[in-house]
Amino acid sequence: MKIFEYIIAISLLLILFLLSPKYTSNHSLEVAHSSLLAHLKMLQMTALSDDSAFLQGADTRDMLRNYPSLNANALLSHHHNAMWQVQFHLGKVYTTHSYSLYIDTPRFASTTHFDSRPMAGDIILKNMDRKCLSAYNNTNTAQECKNNAFMFVRLGEYFGVEHILIESDSFCKERQGARVYFDRYGTPYCGNIPTPLRSPFKVTLLKGTYMKSVCILPQNGLITTQC
Repeated sequence: MKIFEYIIAISLLLILFLLSPKYTSNHSLEVAHSSLLAHLKMLQMTALSDDSAFLQGADTRDMLRNYPSLNANALLSHHHNAMWQVQFHLGKVYTTHSYSLYIDTPRFASTTHFDSRPMAGDIILKNMDRKCLSAYNNTNTAQECKNNAFMFVRLGEYFGVEHILIESDSFCKERQGARVYFDRYGTPYCGNIPTPLRSPFKVTLLKGTYMKSVCILPQNGLITTQC
């Protein structure tokens, strides 16, 4: 009789387990996703509110004061390349599965002239606590960002994100990375040479069996979770 009752009890527990609600989300992934979404919107708002217009030499004076290694003449002739951008780091050179928000700048040194990396001399976006939103290594980053990075941009290290999947136009593809720029009108671009998006730029964060996505739509630059 006891064996029969034991079997009944086990069967009831199994039924309750099968009928119980299954969790379809992961808390740390949800936080990582929300943080990324907020940072992308912050980046676009920064681009929209940036009134810098590099049309003549006088327009570069303030920037030269803060970034003396900048090549002012190159900035005037290639100002379209100096847009606010998010760069996703998918390889092992940076902190894996992370991102940086910054403006890439022209320099006199060929190794750092529009080098597509958030290096010292580039303009790194900061949050309200003056923490740098960049996952670049602590040696070659901007001086004010050394030992001052906001950990949330390190999705793999801080949240356990195991993979970042990028889906977009073929010209957006880069080796071990991807990026999106926003111009002063909030219009999105991608690629090493900024090219307007033609298709949605979809970023999917994966952790175990869970995934969360963010999309940047072409033309209007709408940032949405409805991908």
